[in-house]
Amino acid sequence: MTSLHQKLSEDILRLVQSGVLRIGEKLPPEADYAAQLGVSRSTLRLAFAELERLGVLTRKKRAGTRIVSQHPKPQFNMNTSGLHELLSLGRDTELAIAAVRSVTSAQSVHLAGYRSIADSWLEVSGTRTLCGQTVPFNSTRIYVPGHYAGIGQVLGATETSVFRIIERTYGVSIGRVSQTAKAIASAPKVAAVLGLVPGAPVLQIVAELWTRDGVLMEISVATFDPDRFQLRTEVEIE
Repeated sequence: MTSLHQKLSEDILRLVQSGVLRIGEKLPPEADYAAQLGVSRSTLRLAFAELERLGVLTRKKRAGTRIVSQHPKPQFNMNTSGLHELLSLGRDTELAIAAVRSVTSAQSVHLAGYRSIADSWLEVSGTRTLCGQTVPFNSTRIYVPGHYAGIGQVLGATETSVFRIIERTYGVSIGRVSQTAKAIASAPKVAAVLGLVPGAPVLQIVAELWTRDGVLMEISVATFDPDRFQLRTEVEIE
C-alpha cells in the first residue's frame, strides 16, 4: 500500500520530469502549496523530505524549496512489509564474490555465541553494485555454518544470494529472518570499496537466516552507503 505522502512525492517528481516544474524553480510556501494540492502541510513536508533525500529538491530556511534535479539519486529501496520484500536485496541485485575462505568464531565478533561443526565457518565476502553504477553501494560478508559449507564448491563469481545456493543444494528453505540495523563509522577498507571517506557514516545490517526447521543457514553482515540505500518498513494495522 502506497502512503499519501509517497504518492504525492511521486506526483511532484512526475511534474519535474515532464518539465511542468523546472530546475531552479522555487515552489510556493508550504501552506499555499499544500492548499493548492489539496493535502495537509504535514503530508507535504513528508513528500518534500523524500524528494530532498533523493536529491530532487532542496529546502532552506527563509530561502524556501527549490527544484535542483530531474533525476533521483540511484539507490536501492528495501521494503520490509514481509519476508519476500525483506529478501529483495538477494533477489534484485547481484553479489560479486571477492573471496571465499574458512574461518573460526574467533575471527569475527559477529560469530560470538553461535555454534558450527568443529567451529568451522565459510566466509563469503563481496559487493553489490546498482545497475549502471561502477562503485558498489554495499559491502557484504556472509558466514555459513559448517554443515552448509559445501556450497563453497559451487559458488560462482557472481550470485544473487548465498542462501539461494544453500536452499537448492541442501533442499531447505528459509523460515525466519532476524535483522538488526545500526549506523556506524566506516572502516578504511569498507570506505574505499564504497567510495567514501574513512569514518563516514554507513548503515550496517546484520541478518540471521534460519530454515523452517530452526537451523541457522547464514549470518549476513552488510554495510551500505546510506545515500544509495533505503530501508523502509510498512506495517498495516487491521
